[in-house]
Amino acid sequence: MTPITSKKAQKAPWPESIDLSNQLFVEADQLSEAAYAILSKQPISAQTLHEFSELKRRADEKYLEARQQWLETKGKITR
Repeated sequence: MTPITSKKAQKAPWPESIDLSNQLFVEADQLSEAAYAILSKQPISAQTLHEFSELKRRADEKYLEARQQWLETKGKITR
């Protein structure tokens, strides 16, 4: 049995805002990975912890931005 789908749904590209949301999540992941990579430096110094904290803060902000973008996009799609 073939599922019923509309032609509009088949041809509709992903909205640009989904691509933006995805890109923001990728950037957040990269920042987070960089933050944890800093902790591999031995010995861990106050400077190392400061650098980790700064990158982790930036990653967290990027995750929030990405999530907000996704929620806005989701709201537009589901209307």
